[in-house]
Amino acid sequence: MPRASLIRSVFGRVTLSSVLVSLVSTLLLFMVVQRIVVADGRSMLAREVDTDLAGLADIYVSGGASELRERIADRLAVARNDGGHNWYLMTDAAGRPLAGNLDRSPLAIDPQRSQARSVTLPDGSHMFARATQLDPQVRLIVGRTDERGERLLQQLGLAFAVTGAVIALLSLIAGHFAARRLRRRVEAVNTTFVAVRAGRIVARVSEAGDSDELAELAANTNAMLDQVERLIDAQRAVSDQTAHEIRTPLMHLDTHILKAMESTQDKPLLRTLNQSRGEIRGVVQLLDSLLDIAGTQALRGDLRGLAKIDLSDIAERLADLYGASAEELGIGFHARITSGVMMRADPMQIMRLMSNLLDNAFKYVPSGGSVTLCLESGPRIVVEDDGAGIPLADRERIFERYVRLEGALGIGHGLGLALARAIAQRHDMSLHVEDAAPGARFVFQPEDDRD
Repeated sequence: MPRASLIRSVFGRVTLSSVLVSLVSTLLLFMVVQRIVVADGRSMLAREVDTDLAGLADIYVSGGASELRERIADRLAVARNDGGHNWYLMTDAAGRPLAGNLDRSPLAIDPQRSQARSVTLPDGSHMFARATQLDPQVRLIVGRTDERGERLLQQLGLAFAVTGAVIALLSLIAGHFAARRLRRRVEAVNTTFVAVRAGRIVARVSEAGDSDELAELAANTNAMLDQVERLIDAQRAVSDQTAHEIRTPLMHLDTHILKAMESTQDKPLLRTLNQSRGEIRGVVQLLDSLLDIAGTQALRGDLRGLAKIDLSDIAERLADLYGASAEELGIGFHARITSGVMMRADPMQIMRLMSNLLDNAFKYVPSGGSVTLCLESGPRIVVEDDGAGIPLADRERIFERYVRLEGALGIGHGLGLALARAIAQRHDMSLHVEDAAPGARFVFQPEDDRD
């Protein structure tokens, strides 16, 4: 049984979903951690900037502008041990730089409102800064860049990327092995159904495994198949019993009628009794045909009792038999039989199928017509006549029970073709009728070969 692709397989989708969930979970966790680290770094920078700015403001109040310039220069001369940078800008009221390492004041920060925010420097780095108005003529901006925080974010990103990849790989491996084990157990159920559909009604699912839902599914499957097998056996028993219980009294009645015929010389009574015997035989034949159809339909797909048979031999024997009958009826009969055609089948049912098709052809072909039996590899059996043919609207209806088209020669119950199709379906074959122009062509062949 072919396996579904990874995307179409339920277990494949579950495995991929687990990998996706692990990746999304890792990404969401990284985003949360990143947000916390960024917020914490910003808060730390804000405290440092505000502390430094407050100290410089006190220096300005106590020592004036010259003292403030010296302290700014001192701070710039000291390198920070965390790799970060300090940024200062002291300007006059017109914005002209008086001290510091910034060329100009960031437009996004309003010193009159003592604003603080992150700004982008000309080199592309980010700085957190606060501006304040020390007096109407002096403004001061203090800023910090957090290279340590940026490095931490990079390290976190790398760590989460590696961790996410490892988690995804582990999820894929674990999901693969779990899915493979589950797939084997589900495939055991599917394989059993395929085997039953192919005719092995005794096939069952192995229930080895955990006591879980799949074990329960296997147990229910086996219980259902046991019930189906019991129903099939019961149907066979009922059919056999019904045939026996009905056929026996009819045969007794026929025997009584025969004895009555032997004890009388009344010709009108003899004709009536003989007609009654014919009707009894007709009822028995009808009963046999109905039981054959029901029994064959119940065995559809059941390959028990089937064996490899030589279809060519069966067709040759039927050709000899029907060839002699055709001469008496004035009908031309032709047989084209390929030798060595083999098939796994019930020989009696296949003989019955071909006989019913030939009987049907002879019924609808008047004297002077012709019937052809053809057997080819495949196997493919064709019975063709050059009679009036079958209207398109009736080409499926004729396989129903009790259907007889106008123009048939002889008597019958209209069950021959219904039984023939039941036999074909029992052997996983198709039986259909085509237009032979003129006449009808009945084709028996594998189901997959039909267009």
